[in-house]
Amino acid sequence: MFSRFRLSFKYFIIFLLTVLLVVMAMFASLHHFRSQVLRNEAQAVAAQVVSFRAWVANAGMVWVNGLSKDFHDFLAKRSDATGNHFFGKNPALATRELSEIANQSAIRATFRVTSDEYRQSANAPDDFESRAIRAFKVDREIHYFEDYENGHYRYAQPIYVQEACLKCHGRPEEAPAEVLEKYGSERAFGYKVGDVRGIISVQLPDLALAEVAQTLLNPITLGLLLLAFVINLTFTQFSLIQRLKRLTAATKAIADGQLETELQFGDVKRSRDEVDHVANAIHQLRNSLRLAMRRIKR
Repeated sequence: MFSRFRLSFKYFIIFLLTVLLVVMAMFASLHHFRSQVLRNEAQAVAAQVVSFRAWVANAGMVWVNGLSKDFHDFLAKRSDATGNHFFGKNPALATRELSEIANQSAIRATFRVTSDEYRQSANAPDDFESRAIRAFKVDREIHYFEDYENGHYRYAQPIYVQEACLKCHGRPEEAPAEVLEKYGSERAFGYKVGDVRGIISVQLPDLALAEVAQTLLNPITLGLLLLAFVINLTFTQFSLIQRLKRLTAATKAIADGQLETELQFGDVKRSRDEVDHVANAIHQLRNSLRLAMRRIKR
């Protein structure tokens, strides 16, 4: 069926299909690039949270001289000889307060730490975070969990129990008295090193593909793509299609008995161009016909 159409029309269809595939490939690349950019930004935020929690966990607890009116929660309380009070913040409290402070002034990224074994209702996971926790517990090979929700990019990565975590999350009977007094002995205990304790959840505003396209499809890129298409069209039109049209017309004239019709082709001893070789073959066939006609006339 395709043979009923001209070569130029076939090429035009193939060219349009090629352009469509290129556009589809560009959109796929833009989507991948968008996800990679958002993921890298989220991972940078999560890495800072991990470092902060590790610092607090290694210290055991951070102590502050006085409580802010916005952050009045504490795990332990100590007094010095002068009557000054110091309040201890464990990694969970310190991280939660850090996230609240950071999220209030955040331009883009917000984060929180949560777990399916949370000790405070404010730390309860939402649907995305619950799915992420389940995924990490089922498959330890998963390093991150992501999704897009309501114009936002959601990212989560697991928090694994370290040796320093067991002091407050191992056996209840070995936990500090202030932990048992504040949280009881039923919640968030029984962990072992390497268990998934919870996740770091990061949220970013989604990047529209148009925004990403403006970054990648700059005037230079668009100009180079346009130049590539122009070169492709020009080469195909003048180096192939027009030459084939001339060769077809000359071959038809020879078939109609016009044996003196000239054929245009390059030096076949040097040329590797297939059109030149086809034209040369027709030229030799034309010479054979002329020789045969002379013999017939004799």
